[in-house]
Formats: sequence, C-alpha cells, structure tokens
Amino acid sequence: MSVKATEIIARVYLLSGFLGVGVWGANAYLLVDDGLTLVDTGFFGRASRILKQIEELGYLPSDIKRIIITHHHADHVGSLAALKKVTQAEVIAHPADAPYIDGSLPQPGPARPQWLGKFLSRSGWLWATEPVAVDTLVNYDDELPILGGIKILHTPGHTPGSICLYLQSKKLLIAGDLLAHRFGLRLPSRAFTVDIDQEIQSVRRIANLEFDVICFGHGSPITHQAHQAVADFADRLAPPPRPAE
Repeated sequence: MSVKATEIIARVYLLSGFLGVGVWGANAYLLVDDGLTLVDTGFFGRASRILKQIEELGYLPSDIKRIIITHHHADHVGSLAALKKVTQAEVIAHPADAPYIDGSLPQPGPARPQWLGKFLSRSGWLWATEPVAVDTLVNYDDELPILGGIKILHTPGHTPGSICLYLQSKKLLIAGDLLAHRFGLRLPSRAFTVDIDQEIQSVRRIANLEFDVICFGHGSPITHQAHQAVADFADRLAPPPRPAE
C-alpha cells in the first residue's frame, strides 16, 4: 500500500495509509514550523517510508529537528532508532515512559489478562524495540515552542507516561492512543492498557478542553466539532466509582 500525506490543518500532516488506519500499525504526524517535528514513528522497519513521504513534501531528513513520542508501545516507537540515526533529532517523551524507550525496562507486552501476558512473554520480540535515549523529558503543562505552542497533557492509563499534544491556538489535539477512532470513538485496546479506570479519567479531563480537530494514533481524525464528539463519548463511559464512606 502506498503512503500518503494528508494535511489536516495548515502545516499539520497525517502520514498514513487507507482511511487513516496507518501503514505502521499507528499513525504518525508531521508538524511543519521552524524545522520539522515528527509525532510517533510506527513499527520497526517503517523509517524509509516516513522519510520518503517527508521528502515528497519537499523536505530533507535533516529538517526533522524533534521526534515526540506519545507513549512507549512498539507501534509508536518501533522506527525511532532508525530515524534518530538518520536525523539526529531531539527525542521527547514523558519520564514515566522513558525507561521503556531507552531500554532501562523491557517492553511489557499485553497488560491483561495476566495469563496471556505470561504466555506471550516468550514472544516478546513481537513488540521489542531498539533502545533510544530520550533527550528531553516533558510533563503536564510543559509547552514546546512549535506552531504557536504545544501544551503537553499527561494522560496516563494506556501507559503510565502517555501524553497528548494540545495545539491550543490551532484548536487541535493529537491524542495518541488516549482514544481510537474506528467505526466511532472507542477506548484503546484493553489488552495493552495498564489502568483502564485511569484511562477513563484521562478521557474525561480531555473532554473539558476546547478543540475543533482531534487526531488519533489509530483511525482517521475528526476535523469538525471534535470537542462535542469527545464530550458525548466521555458522558457515555461508566461513571467513576463512588468514594468509600
């Protein structure tokens, strides 16, 4: 399948395949400002496709100055090592996920059910990644000087260090795997989500923001009235547990 770039809004591109499903298992995004910023990198072996697509947009690999990782899973960091070697870009991630990216901790595989994770541990190569040092650690409310300012939103649940990128001046949210958009909005894979209750809490927090466009790690973006769609979805989620009296 050939790769295509879709301009979501001015200077924000989705690098993806058919209907936003993503030829890397997860979508990658390109932000064009003073230098290029890549958001996520797909599975291992996809660096050449990413670089080719960027070159077709008129840029060089050396124009990539930053790579932001929304979370540590292999379908988002698999090609990070290859891209880092070619571009020498700054790697940016949350400190809670940095140990899985730099190899201090192994990629954990499925979080549930426990028996499945243990059974599949022998096949860890399926989601293993080449370690890459994280150059810059970012946390909640940190801001990156890209496209008028990108606010970092720590949204744990899927992984401990999952982040969303909030381009407030553009009214755009890059959500990573906080939510998926396939045949409607849905939560991410429960098998690979560490804490589903925490995930729901993160979705509810995001639903309070103002944005017109939301981009996902899995599935096509919502480009009109995205906030209302997310708010309606959050309302349908199970209510939080009542505190003990």
